[in-house]
Amino acid sequence: MADSHRDVDDSTGRPTVEAAEKATVEATPETDATLPVGLEGLPADPAEALGFVLEALRQAEERADQAHQSHLRALADLDNYRKRMRREQSTVASQATARTISSLLSVLDSFDAALVLEAPSEKDQSVLSGMRATYELLLSTLQSQGLEMIPAAGESFSPDLHQPINAPPPGDGEVIVSNEVRRGYRLDGRLLRAALVEVTRENDAE
Repeated sequence: MADSHRDVDDSTGRPTVEAAEKATVEATPETDATLPVGLEGLPADPAEALGFVLEALRQAEERADQAHQSHLRALADLDNYRKRMRREQSTVASQATARTISSLLSVLDSFDAALVLEAPSEKDQSVLSGMRATYELLLSTLQSQGLEMIPAAGESFSPDLHQPINAPPPGDGEVIVSNEVRRGYRLDGRLLRAALVEVTRENDAE
């Protein structure tokens, strides 16, 4: 109670000058509180203060550069992940397509065998005509998926594309394919099934 009486002028009932000054000091924020983070305790000497600010700026730039580099690495990792996922998805799709088309090669073989038969009657010719249309439709559909026939008869023998069922005659002539026994196929440029062939030498073929 005694302290509160000293803070008030008895004659006017208003706060004393000392009390007002004390309240003003208490209500004024410290100067350092208005400084940016990292610049607390700024030296009073201007030269020292400048060095302090420049060092703080250098450290801030270094932190910003590290954050930027970290961001770039994260973007690169994300891009690599997306590319890897696309490659894996493409591989899975290609393998599925190859399995499906491989299972249809026996159907193409059946068409190849049937379409070389003679059609003695008009009815047989009509049946063969329908089979040929179906075969061409199936083959066209598979070709749109990347299937291609391997050239055989009359071509130079290639062990990567042709599977011989006989040995070529002795001699120096180039080994060529004389007859295609079963058609071979590639899918998107990769060997799907080698052509089964008979071979001879170029001089013997002449």
